[in-house]
Amino acid sequence: MPRYLGVGKESTYGTATAATVWYDIIRENMAAKRTTILDRDTVADRQLSKVARGEEYVEGEIEMYLNSQQIGHLLLSCLGNVVTTGTGPYTHIFSVADSLPSLTLRSGLDNVKEKIVMGAVVDTLEIVAEVGKARARAGIIGRQLMFGDVGSPSFTEKEDFTHGDVTITIGDTTKRPRRMMLRIGNNLERVHVLGDYYLSKLKPKKFEVTGSFELDLESEAEYQDFLSLTPRSLNIKFEKDDHKIEFDIERFVYTDAKVEVRGRELLVASFEFVALKSDLQDAVKIILVNDDEGY
Repeated sequence: MPRYLGVGKESTYGTATAATVWYDIIRENMAAKRTTILDRDTVADRQLSKVARGEEYVEGEIEMYLNSQQIGHLLLSCLGNVVTTGTGPYTHIFSVADSLPSLTLRSGLDNVKEKIVMGAVVDTLEIVAEVGKARARAGIIGRQLMFGDVGSPSFTEKEDFTHGDVTITIGDTTKRPRRMMLRIGNNLERVHVLGDYYLSKLKPKKFEVTGSFELDLESEAEYQDFLSLTPRSLNIKFEKDDHKIEFDIERFVYTDAKVEVRGRELLVASFEFVALKSDLQDAVKIILVNDDEGY
């Protein structure tokens, strides 16, 4: 079981750096992957006799409760750019960039060892809110995995977000969803070069923002209006006291929808959507307000 996840931003891709913030995670399954090259001898033989070491990389997922003090580095690695203002609380605005900074991730395993992943980049980030605490899941691709001694984490005291802290605003209408999911994907390309077993870099390809939510609708007319292909704005906000995480989408369209009648008049609609880039904004902008100047 992981005790903590230490996170530090790397100055050079794949070069380990110390942790500057610690996340209280639920689980992680980051593991080294290796391509094994099998080849036959030149003589006629039915049995394999040769093996060679192939390309290596790290892959896995981190899951944790959504917390304003324990998400900023993952947001930066997922989107690529951040602008910070304020003097405490601080406002960090994350936007899409063509290159993504890498992280060193340090997962403390009980009281035994620390798993160290260098050159870690967020390939996918998924935010889920249902009854209970909201969760974040980050799909990670890294350059190399090593082990070290267990560290001494220091956690920031802020409450996790729950389903009671989330609202979604579609156009001018604000609602509380029954459930919602937002997924951001970079479609990372693994780049290997001759003479190096490990990744030389990771290239983000097509950037995608998709999601789904379930809402109580007031009438059938409102449901029919939701089915229109007219792009709308969407804002998903988690807010508790003086800290928040806000996902701002200027244009999105529905890709699928279904409706159920529960009770005599209640309409429950489930929607899937995709975000679109506009002339003024990327597919998504993320606003994080917390007490950490280093996000």
